[in-house]
Amino acid sequence: MQEVKAMGLKNLIALLMGGLMTILGCLTVVAAPSDSKLKVGISPFSPFVMLTEGEPTGVSIDFWHQIALKLNVEYEFEVCTGVADKLKRLKEGRIDIAIGGITITEEREKIFDFTHTQYHTGLDILILKSENSSVISLISALFTKNKLMVLAWVLLLIVVAGHIIWIVERSSKRTTTTFHQKYFPGVFEGMYWALVTASTVGYGDKVPKRWVGRILAGFLIIMFLPIFGYFIAQLSSDLTVRNLRHHISGPEDLVGRQVAVVKGTTSQKYMEKQRSYIYAFDNIENAYAALLTETVDAVVYDAPNLLHYANGEGKGRVMVVGKLFALQDYAMALPQGSRWREKINRAILALSESGDTRRIRSKWFGDEKS
Repeated sequence: MQEVKAMGLKNLIALLMGGLMTILGCLTVVAAPSDSKLKVGISPFSPFVMLTEGEPTGVSIDFWHQIALKLNVEYEFEVCTGVADKLKRLKEGRIDIAIGGITITEEREKIFDFTHTQYHTGLDILILKSENSSVISLISALFTKNKLMVLAWVLLLIVVAGHIIWIVERSSKRTTTTFHQKYFPGVFEGMYWALVTASTVGYGDKVPKRWVGRILAGFLIIMFLPIFGYFIAQLSSDLTVRNLRHHISGPEDLVGRQVAVVKGTTSQKYMEKQRSYIYAFDNIENAYAALLTETVDAVVYDAPNLLHYANGEGKGRVMVVGKLFALQDYAMALPQGSRWREKINRAILALSESGDTRRIRSKWFGDEKS
């Protein structure tokens, strides 16, 4: 009887344990989709990540879609403001992986784990496109707001001085009359005299005969020569700067130049070691705007992004110059010890072996030499 009771107790315990395991298994199945849905951090970085009204597009987006299919994993994109923001969220555990133009560096490797390299590239330089004609360059340098204001004042003073010298000298009783008695062409002769006197201290063909006219001539020389000197110096300086700006062909030519970079990127860290004047912007679009308005002489950034802009939105206005420098590799970043790293690496190798990697690159960059 006692043996029967013991067996009944054992069966009851076994039944309870089985029920408990079944409940735990159900809870695990319910929780699995939530745990397996990866949060993928992305940020605008053409042509790797481009945010549109619909779904994000780009090289890295296409590449990640293929990896996710191979891993059979669900995911959602988390839009960040830039690389620095992506890495910050990754460090804080707010995202599971960061993709899109992330350079592998020694400093970052201390904090994160990286997948296999996906793209070999480097930094490059973007400048304004060279003018087709020196005449165009001269005109564009001349017609700036400050120079136009100075020129307007000079012309006004010449007109006023021309009238005054004509009024003073036209009634001269001397035998050698310098200025015509009539208003036309007398006033034009007066303005001509004022111009050559102010700019060259006169040619001697128009000379005031009266002391009032001579005093006016001295006044014009003293007042106009500094103004003309300033105007010519500014014009010469602008032309020199424009000429130098179009003689940038490598990082060695950026010494002493005003260079735009993006905050928190490898371009900023590289340029901080150079003898250049750095303008750090929150995003590359602001850096491009600074170049177009000639606030900076050049933009230093990742070569693929510069080439995409130069061949697209900036076509005809800007150009990429020189060879790649500060060579770097792009990869996906994960928290240290992430269980996804090995799985993603195997997927990357599988895509490379199947030719999918080449097809994705050809879609965005055309046929490339391997």
